[in-house]
Amino acid sequence: MPSQFHVKTVIVGAGIIGTSIAWHLSRAMETDILILDRSEPGGLATNAAAGILGPFNETDREGPFLDLMRASLSLYPDFVASLIEETGLSPDFVKSGILSVASSDEEEDALKKRWQWQKPIDHSIEWLSGKSARELEPHLGEEVRSAIRYPHESHVYAPRLLRALQGSISQRKISWRRGEPVTSVRENGSRGVVVTTSRGDQIFAEKVILTPGAFMGGISLPPPVMPVTPVNGQILAVRTTMRPYRHIVFYPPKGYFVPKLDGTVVIGASEDDYGFETKVTPKGMIEFLSPLKKVSPHLLEQPFHHAWSGLRPKTPDGLPIIGPHPSSPNIMVAAGHYRNGILLSPVTGAIIASLLTGKPLPVPIEPFSPKRFQSND
Repeated sequence: MPSQFHVKTVIVGAGIIGTSIAWHLSRAMETDILILDRSEPGGLATNAAAGILGPFNETDREGPFLDLMRASLSLYPDFVASLIEETGLSPDFVKSGILSVASSDEEEDALKKRWQWQKPIDHSIEWLSGKSARELEPHLGEEVRSAIRYPHESHVYAPRLLRALQGSISQRKISWRRGEPVTSVRENGSRGVVVTTSRGDQIFAEKVILTPGAFMGGISLPPPVMPVTPVNGQILAVRTTMRPYRHIVFYPPKGYFVPKLDGTVVIGASEDDYGFETKVTPKGMIEFLSPLKKVSPHLLEQPFHHAWSGLRPKTPDGLPIIGPHPSSPNIMVAAGHYRNGILLSPVTGAIIASLLTGKPLPVPIEPFSPKRFQSND
């Protein structure tokens, strides 16, 4: 039988963004928080992520989005240290650096254009010849002719980061309800916001924070519509011995590989429009495995470990949605992080906590405001 009850704060979605917000908010203020999730926390995005923390490889221009990503990366050392201290769980944060490589004239021209706008922003970035790149990573192919090295870019093991956040917030005044999709979120006059679930339960809250990932479109909200759609990403892992790679390596057109501390190397990733279906296909795998014949043939000879896919929540402009809902200020939105949910989790948590406590924002958020979609309706 449907029930009704009250709570101060509801977070809709228990992936990396929702749990980071719960962690930041519970540290910033005394409040009771209820986290609602349609399935298991982190099931379709966080647990499928490669965990790359690479701002310069996620945009083709300087500006607010790069600033947001760099700000979030700068928060990571303290973020991870706090979680380890609180829980004893390590998310395997590794300051590996990234090599972005080129293996043809066309690829090298594109890499040089990237270098020209990026170098003035961060003087630690290095241009490398193919020979110098192979000195850092001996298993790069002979056809690799140049590379940019980003020494500060890093990676984490995303499922362990999520578990550390869950372990920390479980010690606080936070409750969970799993397996109960939210169908509606509406302002309720003087009573704040009412959240309705698929069972018909109504939860009255002072504030609601929307972090439902790719499932934003399944929730009835006040206008404007928050246009978030799912993009299927396929990834696989191979198992190595003696950890032959040290850096994350990005290679054209959209490939990368990430050496993890457990000896696996994660290789990705496709971008497919399969709706809400998650599947692994030969076509998707070929997309990012074929270029490795030039970039690192050695990797293609390693034993297959496993393959998987997940749903990335994408907006039309590729930017996240962060801030108060335009027509409902008691509803906060933190969604559409696409490929960068893991990278942006600490700064998003800090932003939402600042908005709800009235403290200064860590970075400007106007470019990511939900207000930019007001013309959609």
